[in-house]
Amino acid sequence: MTNKDNAVISNKKAVIACDLFLSLRLYHLPEWLQERLKIAFPNVEIIPVNTPNSPQVLEDATVYWGNRITPGIIDSMPKLEWIHFGSVGVNRVNAEDVSKRNISITCSKGIVASSMVASALAFMTSLARGLHFNQTLRNEKNMNRDSFDAYFDQIHELSGERCLIVGLGDVGRRLARVCQALEMKVSAIGRTAIGSDLVDNHYTLDQISIAVSDADYVFNLLPLTLETERIFSQNVFEHMKSSAFFINIGRGETVDEASLITALQDGSIMGAGLDVFVDEPLTVDSPLWEMQNVILSPHVAGLSKGYWDRQADLFIHNLICYLEDDTALMHNIIDMSD
Repeated sequence: MTNKDNAVISNKKAVIACDLFLSLRLYHLPEWLQERLKIAFPNVEIIPVNTPNSPQVLEDATVYWGNRITPGIIDSMPKLEWIHFGSVGVNRVNAEDVSKRNISITCSKGIVASSMVASALAFMTSLARGLHFNQTLRNEKNMNRDSFDAYFDQIHELSGERCLIVGLGDVGRRLARVCQALEMKVSAIGRTAIGSDLVDNHYTLDQISIAVSDADYVFNLLPLTLETERIFSQNVFEHMKSSAFFINIGRGETVDEASLITALQDGSIMGAGLDVFVDEPLTVDSPLWEMQNVILSPHVAGLSKGYWDRQADLFIHNLICYLEDDTALMHNIIDMSD
């Protein structure tokens, strides 16, 4: 076995069912990576499944690689031993079912962290500096210092202001460091109220209404779980400052969207930066389209031209561990019994 590029790494056999053959480049295995895997692992087959032009399941598969797996697909693959998600979230699998079958689960945590932080900062700085107002004035062909003066009291400078990071995982910790460097005060919500040099106030999820009350920027980085579904409720938005901004690059379903819209319409909060929604793509009749105090993006916060380079390194490392029966050495193992 060797780890040199373009050389055989393993001759062991495996059959990988892969749904990464869709039209969007984020969900389409690049040709260069397919070729790299073919050379490095000559006895590993990668077979398209669960796409418009392929079967939904592959009964002989021992590995599933992608984002579209379901409990039904898992049930139809009796030989499945390992599932690798191209995403961070793994909520598409039933924890009890995979634990019973001793199926290893890994995710792509970390490889989109820099992109997510950049997106969070883009939302925050754009809202703070009134770039959304500039766009409105530009559309009206009335962008000048006189017209922008109407927004004077809504322009922020970040230094000395407080952000609340809801979900202090890999992305949250990186974001906290950047906000500290911007001389901001940082609060966070995590699973447990443990001390951290990254934050000066740490809350648990059941304290969210208290935690949001003094934040100028609330970042939602939460995954979707039974505990987090619609956690951003009417009560939470009512506890936020009227000058505060809500930024969601986590999951749309963690927000009561109707309550968010109401809060934006009646001035309970100042504005929002939203990358995710309850229904995606955002429905054409959503009031969010017309709101000048809202910046929208189409679930692309994790997008980066470097994604597939990092995904290749992660998957190849884990594939080697799998083929050599060293699954304990895999990166990003998810404990589904937790």
